[in-house]
Parts: sequence; structure tokens; C-alpha cells
Amino acid sequence: MASSEQIAKEYYEKGMHLIHVNNIELGIDNLNMAKSIYEEINDSTNYIMTLRGLAIAYGIMGYDSKMLYKCLNAFDYLDKNRIRGAKHFFYATICNRYMLLGDYDSAINYGKMAMQDLEDYGDSFSNKPHSYLVACLNLAYCYLQTHRFSDAETYLRRASDIAAKNDMHYHDFSLTILNANLHHQMGDNQYVYDHLDDLAGLMKDPSITIHDYLEDLKLLVDTFCSMKEFERAEAVAKNLESSATISDNYHLKLETAKLYMDIYKKSGNTEKYHEACVKYAENDIAYQKSQAANHLVEMDTSIALSIADTPLELL
Repeated sequence: MASSEQIAKEYYEKGMHLIHVNNIELGIDNLNMAKSIYEEINDSTNYIMTLRGLAIAYGIMGYDSKMLYKCLNAFDYLDKNRIRGAKHFFYATICNRYMLLGDYDSAINYGKMAMQDLEDYGDSFSNKPHSYLVACLNLAYCYLQTHRFSDAETYLRRASDIAAKNDMHYHDFSLTILNANLHHQMGDNQYVYDHLDDLAGLMKDPSITIHDYLEDLKLLVDTFCSMKEFERAEAVAKNLESSATISDNYHLKLETAKLYMDIYKKSGNTEKYHEACVKYAENDIAYQKSQAANHLVEMDTSIALSIADTPLELL
């Protein structure tokens, strides 16, 4: 018979895998099961990591209030149990959400808090170099968006050093795009052309998950559009569209439509821009219908469970 630890681990791993392949809601169900077991057996480390997984999942779905609730829940848990070196997971999650919403100053603040937590207490928790790499990439991205090139270059260099020292290649795609955008903004378009093959190859890497790299794809499109390389920008959008179609993910379909709208507006292709606007509207309507159906199921289930728990004499 499997132990509680093994059952929780299976729920956690399945939940994270489902999120990895864009099956977010079922992933959340599995993570909630893992969280309950980890809380019951007082496994603080895995409980924290499960809260992080839930916060990430809610962020992907755009449920900001639920994402923030999980982060605040984690901060409270960490403080009550005097656990150091894990707050950066949740600062990074909030940072990423601000990045997605375009508030880069707030994102930088939380990115700095994540980095500070790692630098001050990183050795007090079971942290891996990956966390330091992500913190550097987040700050580099935000500084690029605010045209603070010296700061962006500093964190890009730190990220590259961490990746090289630890033989980590999971974020090579991010590093290549961020460096390409930095060189472009500083007037060195040749760097981008010299690395086109790298970008194309990395986009086909099966280890890359679209949600992890959505902001990178947007930055790549922005770079190509700024260079007037609209066909290359459109190719990136088509890559995202393919992933959205295969996974039947409404969120990704909306993001794809927005990319097309941005590309065609900047290129001056009015006809395709209008077509992209219609596509966005159609995807948004489909998304809203899907969300309504899910909420109805949740309500019906909650009511049924409530009735089941109600004594017969009260019915």
C-alpha cells in the first residue's frame, strides 16, 4: 500500500505535468489533493512547492485574486513556521504577473525582492541554481522593457554565467531572445541576424513550454517588428497558433490573436489587421462560453454536495 508521501508526490507530479501540457484546471485539482496531504503530514517543503504550483497555475489562467491569495497564504505560512529562503518563489510569481500586465516598475520591485531573498537566505531552503537564473531573467526582461540597458546587460550576464556554470540549458531560448532584443535596441541588428538559426532551432525544442516562454515570444515578435521583419514576426505567431490549436487552449488562442493584431497594425496591413481583430473577438466569445460552462458545473457540484451534507429533517 502506497504511503501518504508517495500518494502526495504522485498528485503533485501529475498536477505539474498537466500544467506543463496546458491542462491547467485538472492540474489544479491534482495540486490541491497534494496540498491537503502535505499539510496533513506536515511536510512543509513540499507544501510550499505545491502552493507555488497553484499560484503559477492561477496566474496562467489570469485569476489574479486566487494567485495572490496563494502567495499571501504562503508568506503567512513561511512566517509562522519561521522558514527562510522560500519567499522568492512567490515574489517571482507576482513579478511575472506584473510583467504580463505591462507594469514593469512593479515587476522590478518584486523581482528585486525575489533576488534579495535568494541572496540573503537562499542557503536556508532547498533552492537550486534555477531559481537564481529565473530571478536574473525576470529582471533583465523588465529592464529591457524600460530601456535600462546597463541593468539589463548586468542581469543577462549573471544569468548566462549561472547557466554555463551549472550546465543548464532550459532557458537558452530566453537568453537568446533577451540578448537579441538588447543588441537590437542598442543598434546592433546584425547580432539578431547572426542568431536566427539559434532562435529557429530553440523554438522547436520539445523541452520548451509555451506558457514559460510566452513573454519571450512576444519580445521576439516586438524585436522583429521593430526591425521591419514582419514575415519573421508572423512566423513566430504561427508557431504559437499551432501550439494553441493542438492544445485547444483558449488563453493561448487569445494571445495568438493579439500577436497577429500587433504585427499587422505595425506593418500597415489593414485587411489582415481587421481579420485578426475578428479572430480575437471570436476566440474571446468562445473563451467566455467555456468559462461560463465551467462555473455552472462548479456551482451545481457545490449545491449537490451541500444538499448531501444537509440533515433530512432540514430539507
